[in-house]
Amino acid sequence: MTTTSEPPYGVMAGTIGDDVMTVHELVWVAGKQRPKCGDGAPDDRAEEWFRRVNCPYCLDDERAPAA
Repeated sequence: MTTTSEPPYGVMAGTIGDDVMTVHELVWVAGKQRPKCGDGAPDDRAEEWFRRVNCPYCLDDERAPAA
């Protein structure tokens, strides 16, 4: 039997660092899960969630504006 950690709709979603309200689409970068939009610091921890992505930059395939 094969199991998967991906949600039923096929997107890895999660939060970055202390922001638990913005749910990003997570992608693998250099062996670590990072938000698709590029948000967060390189050392921020990604937490995978079974929640829908709500980050407008991840949903629109855009990069977050520079801080």
